[in-house]
Amino acid sequence: MLRILVLAGGTSAERDVSLESGRCVAAALRSDDNHVDVIDPRDLDVGSLQRDRWDVVVPVVHGTGGEDGVLQRQLIDVGIPYIGSSPAASELTFDKIRTQRLLREADIVVPDGIVVHSRHTMSQNIATVAQFGGQVVTKPSCQGSSIGISIVQQSSGVEAALSLAFQYDNECLVERFIPGREVTVPVVDGLALPPLEIQPALQWYDYQSKYADERTKYRDGSEDLPASLLNIAVDACDICDVTGIARVDFRLDEQDQPWLLEVNTVPGMTAHSLVPKSAAAAGISLAELCRQVITARLGKR
Repeated sequence: MLRILVLAGGTSAERDVSLESGRCVAAALRSDDNHVDVIDPRDLDVGSLQRDRWDVVVPVVHGTGGEDGVLQRQLIDVGIPYIGSSPAASELTFDKIRTQRLLREADIVVPDGIVVHSRHTMSQNIATVAQFGGQVVTKPSCQGSSIGISIVQQSSGVEAALSLAFQYDNECLVERFIPGREVTVPVVDGLALPPLEIQPALQWYDYQSKYADERTKYRDGSEDLPASLLNIAVDACDICDVTGIARVDFRLDEQDQPWLLEVNTVPGMTAHSLVPKSAAAAGISLAELCRQVITARLGKR
């Protein structure tokens, strides 16, 4: 029996999702006969954790303070092994702008994008986006769960989209919208799980579609999605030095060309989340998935 600490909650905009992820992961770990404690970093300084109390930490704190390298540095300072990427890899992949630049330099296909800043006037930013042209997606540079993201079809919607993004970050990534299918590939310690095609009831896989809309459908795409998807996902994680449980999100255009959107180092683990669904498609329960990554992590001590 292992003594496991699950960290869930935090103070980011993704707090509610993180708490639900924590409940699901803790239940899975307990079903595997482990002693499991759940602590909310909002209520306790992670730096005060006792090193000898737990064998390993499973962080499922999403968003700022959870997957941006801050929590990871605290756990290293405390000296408790944890599941997941290094502080540097976490900080990198939480920043969509830095990640996109690195992956493009490595010849991974990503959407064309530009960056606008809140320090500029709104009229300047609107003019910059207008020069980019076409249907675009606006994203806060550092945020998750589709929070603060908009798909802008007409120029009249740019101001509202940028205003929303700037509520969460001073930088906004504006990307060319890629029409087509939405697909994700979980990667666990360098091995890809089955790809999932996501079929939201509305135009795209927004926060509501992710966590509340029961009409959202998921399909195991192992048979008819491009075989290159798995290799691209694994390569992206390798380029970004991502370890543990990760998820790589794509759009597939009409020619089935994969466009990599982002790499997530602390993906959701709720009943609606993609990683548990993909693992189930491979015949792997959430308990078994957690056991695999914990065994791999403790074997590296």
